[in-house]
Amino acid sequence: MTKIILITLLAICSSFTFAQTKEQLNHLDNYYEKALKEWNIPGMAIAIVKNDSIIFSKGYGYANLEEKTKVDSNTLFAIASNSKAFTATALAQLVEQKKIKWTDKVVDYLPYFKMYDEYTTQHTTIEDLLCHRSGLKTFSGDLLWYGTTKTAKEILSVQQHLTPTSEFRTKFGYSNLAYLAAGKVIEKVTNTTWSNYVSAHFLKPLKMNRTLTSTSQLKNTKNTATPYFIENEKAIELKWVNWDNIAPAGALISSVNDYAKWLSLNINKGTLNGETYYTKNSYTKLTTPHINFRVGENTENVHFKSYALGWNTQDYQGYQIIGHGGGYDGMISKSTFIPEKGLGIIVLTNSLNWVPGALVNKSLDVLLANKLEANDWSENYLGYYKKNDSTNTAKQLKNEKLRYKLQKKHKDLKEYTGVYTDKMYGTVTIIEKDDTLNFSMDNTPIFKANLKHWNHHIFTFRFDTNLSSLPEGKLWFDLDKNGKVTKLHIDVPNPDFYFYEFDFIKNK
Repeated sequence: MTKIILITLLAICSSFTFAQTKEQLNHLDNYYEKALKEWNIPGMAIAIVKNDSIIFSKGYGYANLEEKTKVDSNTLFAIASNSKAFTATALAQLVEQKKIKWTDKVVDYLPYFKMYDEYTTQHTTIEDLLCHRSGLKTFSGDLLWYGTTKTAKEILSVQQHLTPTSEFRTKFGYSNLAYLAAGKVIEKVTNTTWSNYVSAHFLKPLKMNRTLTSTSQLKNTKNTATPYFIENEKAIELKWVNWDNIAPAGALISSVNDYAKWLSLNINKGTLNGETYYTKNSYTKLTTPHINFRVGENTENVHFKSYALGWNTQDYQGYQIIGHGGGYDGMISKSTFIPEKGLGIIVLTNSLNWVPGALVNKSLDVLLANKLEANDWSENYLGYYKKNDSTNTAKQLKNEKLRYKLQKKHKDLKEYTGVYTDKMYGTVTIIEKDDTLNFSMDNTPIFKANLKHWNHHIFTFRFDTNLSSLPEGKLWFDLDKNGKVTKLHIDVPNPDFYFYEFDFIKNK
């Protein structure tokens, strides 16, 4: 009788849990659909993992607006910086094999690796590369690799000219260049490419058969999303930009069904389907906080935020939350997993937006606390986004009122022409054609534009919108006391790329 009662109770509990999960997933499905429309996003895909199984997987909207191709669970998106955990985990494998140590100095593997001073150059360890504590500002030096023809060796040797904003190992500063160096260490130790290593040790054994390591593989692949950005409520299509020269920091392209397998592996702390990819000791190392962030006073249910090795980590509603975001021009993604609950979430989108973070937060509220009608994160984020967009528009209008306040006239255009060199980046070339100045950043083929006179020796420009979502920028010239043009400066207001890090001096 006791056994029968126990079996009955277990059946009731199982039924209740299933019903509750179904209600939660239906609620989230409707919420995701609502968010897609609110944000005017072309398309997105979302998967939710429970331990080693996908319990929800769906595509929303369009992979390509012009062709009206729908997003599904196998549609490929750039996952960008979600690639970093693969690089960190690869190094953990090499540590387990005693081929490297976390405390090994980077210069012992990469003699061309140079930082802003000799001490930092000589003391940066493999572990330092993975937790963003070099002393550089977040995204510093990204214009050295984005869309450029520069090799990894060239990038990692000229980064010595970047200026730090804090002392070594004291503050967080997100660095893609550090992950490039980490990938080159993998290549040095294994005598293979980062792409081949990740494919052989993760993608193939996990059967992530649709996941790509380079945009060069897209031409032979079907069901891929098109990158977009929204401007004046219109979706503008972007071309894929190759990221091979920064691959260890963000080159992977995947689907939610494929990435769900990676989430399952990490939820299960390195072992999946009877195979161990890395040990629990490595899992602890990879997910332990290494550098902390400030937590806002009004942040509810969050008491710490940190970066580990290839993963962000924080607490939320009493649970450890581990995850990462990814930003590619025209695509934003976010992945999250909660080891204690065996839960994982991946959100992939094909436009520039803030919605992945909002949808992950909503999913956590529903799945962890069953708060179906709790905080409307999408609406909150959208309010912040519109306010930010409105502020930027106001700044642009105010800025435009300054036109010709100094001088309507400029020098003869030929006096501005020539080659200008920065010791870190290389050259910018200014030419005159059809009574118009044209400039090109010579190491970045996608960065070229015509210049329009704005004020005195200041010109405005906009890069080709099919190649970049960057807004209008300014280029201005410095003159010496004799009125001779000596320098040029570039400024494009955006949160990712710092053109002001370069100092272009006119060649004699």
